[in-house]
Order: sequence, then structure tokens, then C-alpha cells
Amino acid sequence: MFQINRDFAYRTCPKWGPPCKGCHCPYFINVNRISEEIYNIMLVKEKPIRVLWFVNASFPAVDRYLGRPEYVGTGFWLKTTAAEMVKCENVEIGVVWASDEIQKYERFEADNSVYYLIPQHPVPDRRKNRIRARLQRIINSFRNFSYEKEIDYCIQAVNDFKPDLVHVWGTENFYGLMSEKIDVPVLIRFQGLLSVIVDDYWGGIKFREMLSMPNEIIYYFDVRKRAKNEIKIIKQNKFFEGRTLWDHSHLREHNTSAPYYDIPVLMRPSFYKPEWSNENKKKHLVYVTARSQPLKGNSCLIKAIRIVRNYVPDVKLRIGGHIANSGYGRYLRRLVSSLGLDDCVTFLGPVTESEIVKELLDAHVYVLPSYIENECNSLIEAQIVGVPCLAAYVGGVTSTVRDQETGLLFHKG
Repeated sequence: MFQINRDFAYRTCPKWGPPCKGCHCPYFINVNRISEEIYNIMLVKEKPIRVLWFVNASFPAVDRYLGRPEYVGTGFWLKTTAAEMVKCENVEIGVVWASDEIQKYERFEADNSVYYLIPQHPVPDRRKNRIRARLQRIINSFRNFSYEKEIDYCIQAVNDFKPDLVHVWGTENFYGLMSEKIDVPVLIRFQGLLSVIVDDYWGGIKFREMLSMPNEIIYYFDVRKRAKNEIKIIKQNKFFEGRTLWDHSHLREHNTSAPYYDIPVLMRPSFYKPEWSNENKKKHLVYVTARSQPLKGNSCLIKAIRIVRNYVPDVKLRIGGHIANSGYGRYLRRLVSSLGLDDCVTFLGPVTESEIVKELLDAHVYVLPSYIENECNSLIEAQIVGVPCLAAYVGGVTSTVRDQETGLLFHKG
């Protein structure tokens, strides 16, 4: 059933291909890509299919409900897909989000969807007691939890929404552990794979440098803990979807019988409109959208820029995304100064959708230096705009870039 089809994303996106059954809903993409059990539900139901999403990022409606600024750091593919799917007459969406920022189970309706908020080992409100919240998060990172209360809340949401399909976006959280306790088909989407990420988490950082990164150390132990649950989720569930040969291979490592469906995700609409051109480029600009994590390989990229500068004196590196002023972020800034690149490397901070588009159009090259990735959405966005792309030969990147045809690949580090 599994096929590697690198052109599939372009045949089903708003820019490159016709819609399926009147919409871009991934549940209507192709009979051969959806399990017979789920597809039969679609055929016999006269009413819209009800799908309950379990997600790892807060949606704009949730941010408004909690009275806080919209979080733009990750999860934009979810928000983009949800925005299109609420337009479909054939599908009704509910969204479940668990977080330690939530103090109690709540249900509310907004943006033509139903939302459920689940407390996941809650910590004190940061706005009221920042120190206590931080200490509790540190303790939680090292504790082993059974997630019994959280799963009970998930089941409560399932019983309330009464979905035809439960769609779990990612194996990073506990959601997939509930599949044995509900009588509804559960589809698991591969995003990152923590059980593999943990091996490359430090991205070439030396031990003495790790000691100055307490936040990264805490997160590392949290990743190790959640990686064990991820293996359980992969072993016990029946239906999986992804986009790369890499995540399909890791499914087969732990689960030899579960069907795997090759399903793309929608990118943000503004990336489909502009087209990159090499004309009138005045400076040699390199761009990357990065997170403040060692595994993203930004230190490797900065060291590479020092070498490139010997050949291209006016080269500039622009790094978009939140890079902290402590830990790994502070290490990157010190590295830039120690290599004499202060006039060459610019940390842009958090960047909006329109700002990323502008950076890509201005850049000569987009680089993905990660030590591990599955499908990288920022890389896909750069490809859609048309920027020449370089990427590390890791994880699922080889299902996105064909070396020396659609980009250039290099060994990690």
C-alpha cells in the first residue's frame, strides 16, 4: 500500500492540483490511501464525518479563550489544515489540547469547531508565580507519569464529541495511549520521532558546553521519558500516516502489520503565491528558520559561514525564529562573536508568516542544518517559494529533496 511519491504534495495542494471531492480534506484524498474501515464510514454516513483531533500546539481560538497572545512558534500546518477543513460540508472537527498551562478540564466552541482543554500535570500560572511554575516544570521533567487522569479526560472528550475518527497529530504526547480504551478508529500522524531524536539531541555540542545549558538538559530528560511512551503508542495502534520513507521505516521497526498512509499536509497559503527569482540580488544572503535547540544544527551552520566568507566576503546569514538569550541561544551568540561574525550573522527573533516569505524571496539560499528531522515544513515552504535549498542528509529529508535535482544534500555536522 505504501508508495513513495514525491510529487503527491504538489498534486493535492491549492496551487498545484485540483481538489478532491470538492475540498482538500485529507480524509477524502484517495480510497487507496485510507483504511477500508474509515472509508466505509464515509460511504454509509449521511451526516458529516466527525473527526476529533488531538494536537500538541494551541490554536488561535484557545489563545483567545485563555486571554493570551497567539502562539506562532509551531503547529501552523495544523491551523492551516483546520482552517480549510471547517469549510468542508463533509467534515466536522473537534480539537483537544493538553498542557501544563491548563488548570481544569474545559469545553468551549469557537471558529466553527469544538475545543477541549485538558490539564496535563498543571503548573502554577507563570504570570502569577514564575519561579514556582519553573520549579514544578523541572520536577515534572524527571517524574514518570502514568497519564491515567489525562487519558480519562481524553475519553470524556471522545464521549462528548462522539467522533467517527480520532486523529492524533504526533507520537510525542500521551494521546495515542488511549486507543485501547475507546471504541473508535484512531489514526496516528507521525511528526517528530522522539525515540530517534534523543540520539541526536545535542547536535555535536561538547559535554563541557552542555553544562551551561540547564534548560536544554531538562528538556533532554523530558524527551527521553516521553520516547518510551512513543514506542508503546507505535506498538499498540492500528492506523498510521506520514510523509516519508524514514517514518514509515520506524513504524515497521516496532509494528509490522499496521497500515501506513502517505498523506501530505497543507502549508500556509501565503507561501504558494510568490515565486523566487535570482534577479537583482545585491547581497549573498543565506536564510534559515530555526528553533533554539542543539539538534537544529545552527552552530554547524555558523561555523560553515565562517568558511564560506573566505570565498564570498559579503555573505550574510539571517536566522529567523526564537533563539533564547540563555543556554544554547547564548552559546550561539558567543560562537558568532568568537568567530568574528558579528557583522555577518543576524538573529531576527520570532518571525511572522509574511516576514518569512520576504526573507525567502530576498535570500540566495535556504539551509536546513539539522542533525535529525522528519518532514521539515520550513524546508517545504522554501521549496514552494522556489528558493535553492541545501539540507542535511538525515531522517525524512531525503523524501523531500532529491540530491542535485531539487536541492543539495550534505552529511550532518
